[in-house]
Amino acid sequence: MDKLKIMLVVLLVAVIGGSLLGYLVMSKEEAKRYEMLTRELKMEQAVREVEVSIWEAANSVFYYIVQPSAVAVEEYKKQLKDVEEFMSAYKKLISSEQQKSKVAKFEKMWADLVLKGEELIALRDNLAELREEIIDSVHDTDDIIDYKIQAALVEGIPQLIAKERAVREVEVSIWEAANAALSYTCKPSAKTSKEFFKQLDDVNEFWQRYTKLNITSGEEPHIKEFEESWNRCRELFLKESQALADEINTKYLVFWETVHAVDDVIDFEIQAEMKQ
Repeated sequence: MDKLKIMLVVLLVAVIGGSLLGYLVMSKEEAKRYEMLTRELKMEQAVREVEVSIWEAANSVFYYIVQPSAVAVEEYKKQLKDVEEFMSAYKKLISSEQQKSKVAKFEKMWADLVLKGEELIALRDNLAELREEIIDSVHDTDDIIDYKIQAALVEGIPQLIAKERAVREVEVSIWEAANAALSYTCKPSAKTSKEFFKQLDDVNEFWQRYTKLNITSGEEPHIKEFEESWNRCRELFLKESQALADEINTKYLVFWETVHAVDDVIDFEIQAEMKQ
């Protein structure tokens, strides 16, 4: 009987011991599984935040190009920091060389994208300054007509009305050309460009019409002054503002292509690597 009790105790101890051992083994496996899931969750969260911040940074550049503001710049800088912060968090969670290679590819493309964004912001600042210069230059040219040429027209002389009409058309066409040029800097289009060149032709046509009339000695000194001032306006319109607007438009399209390319690295390489 005593032997039977001893055997039962031994059996009970063995069963309990085996259960405890199995529980410990399972606990370790569960702990590893929990640790792995937690790590994967953190990786997913970090990558998601990187992707969101990429697009928010890109949108900040877009808003700045449409309407420059300190708020857009601050938001852009904030999103750049967020990308760095969350990518840094992701890098701490990876270990394989393949994962590190994907991150290195992303960081190289991201650095290029940041440079493109900063260049666009700088170009848009230049355009804002140029727009102000255009307006000032047009005002100066218009003042020559208002306060010098028209003031020099003598009442009662032949062709007075013809002169007044020609000069008036020159003045109107200058402002219409300026409006088209400024509109083009906001949104380049073939329609706006066509209107701009039409107004340049009109200025030239009506100015020639005016200068072919009988010019008095009081008008002569202001003709050259006007032509020099108007040539400066044309230079600002053609060689500078339109050229800069075209450059911004071209580089903006490249910028967005790069944004999509960087996002593709996240979607189809880094996240795809995480799912394996």
